[in-house]
Amino acid sequence: MFIDFLFSLKFSEIFFFIILFTICLWDILKNYQDKNWFNFFKPTTLFGVLVIFYCLVGPIITSGQQDGSLLHRSVDHREFYEIGLLAALFSYLSFQLGFNYKKYFKINKFGINKLKNYRLQIKDYLFIQKWGERIILFVLLMQFINYGPSLISRVVSLYTGVDILKNAGYIGLASGSISYTTNFLIVAIALLYICLLNGIKERTKFIFYLAITVGLYVSLGFRYRLLLLFLPLALIYFFYKKIKPSIIFLLSFIFSALLIFGFIQVSRDYGRGLDYDLFSRNISKTDKSFFEFVLKSATGDTNIFNTSAGLIYKTPNEINYAGLKPIINTITLPIPRILWKNKPKGEYIFDAYKRIYEGYLEEVGAAHLGFAEYYLVGGWIALITVNFFIGLFFKKLWSEFLINFNDPIAQIKYSLYLSFLFIVFTRGYLLQVTFLYFTIFIPFIYFSNIWNKRYT
Repeated sequence: MFIDFLFSLKFSEIFFFIILFTICLWDILKNYQDKNWFNFFKPTTLFGVLVIFYCLVGPIITSGQQDGSLLHRSVDHREFYEIGLLAALFSYLSFQLGFNYKKYFKINKFGINKLKNYRLQIKDYLFIQKWGERIILFVLLMQFINYGPSLISRVVSLYTGVDILKNAGYIGLASGSISYTTNFLIVAIALLYICLLNGIKERTKFIFYLAITVGLYVSLGFRYRLLLLFLPLALIYFFYKKIKPSIIFLLSFIFSALLIFGFIQVSRDYGRGLDYDLFSRNISKTDKSFFEFVLKSATGDTNIFNTSAGLIYKTPNEINYAGLKPIINTITLPIPRILWKNKPKGEYIFDAYKRIYEGYLEEVGAAHLGFAEYYLVGGWIALITVNFFIGLFFKKLWSEFLINFNDPIAQIKYSLYLSFLFIVFTRGYLLQVTFLYFTIFIPFIYFSNIWNKRYT
């Protein structure tokens, strides 16, 4: 089916596909083969991987049909495909342009780098360990307040299959906000892990906290949390070892991640964890092999490329430019609706989805990539400009990382931001990206300020 679809492509589609794939792969290989091991971890490497997976390979595997159609949500997206490739190409080039535009930034030294010849001691890592555990205990307290005894049921049901308190818990506005403190655990686990690598012998405690975190994230059903949890840990490990991963490791990691995410996609039951009976029922409905079925399910999220291409294709002829609506929608989030009854609800994006998908059930759950939101705001100029400044921002982060590499919190900061690039690229709804940013980075920003003042 993959090969059949490729043979159905027009010359212009083949041209954009090959150009985009070639320049992305060339930069990835260039960074990997660089004599300096750390250059493989440039933001451009991850951006190229995301483009290849979400814009080139994934959509064809998931939606490509033998007749050349791109079927998603009962709609053929083939007429949107070419402009989707063009938008991805402009996004990648403008990100690269922004990243390479400026070579030098005014960077302040951070943490231990402010002290000449200072060597970290066990007491320093114990300080980090203490704060990591404080964050975890705070999150567990918030979750227990939110869910009560059903918090225990969530984790236990994941690992044992026994639902202790069925239908327990309540999710309202306040409850939903508190539930997002689980994102704090991403920072906490990273703090504990870097301590473990540097001599703090708390392996059992770390595994216990990690198991609880994984249990909560799987039960919530959002795979992106698992990526944001484990990718920083992998980065921190390679920073500690001062090496880049081998090709075999990379391929094994990608294949394993696809299998795990595919299994979760097929068997997840939101709020309950993994339902193995649901997995059995789903796999029994297909004639594909286990691996083929799971891997195709793992690429299901890449269908957001099809929706993104549709948004761009239909703007502005059928979909009006959003202008400042995404920004207004985001900055008004803290205002209670009881004080502003007509507060925006993100109607601009739901109205846009209705132009692509007919019927309520078809548009529910639709999503789009970041560059589609930028285009929706102000066309090609906005798409290129925003990606340029994102590239410039990550170049500054990269420069800060290299200058302050010896500080463990600087390493964690870069690993978290690089991982968050996944959210920036794949989650186009500005309000969602902003909300996720604060729920992940609030504890880190607070602790990093305390850490930085410690070495003055």
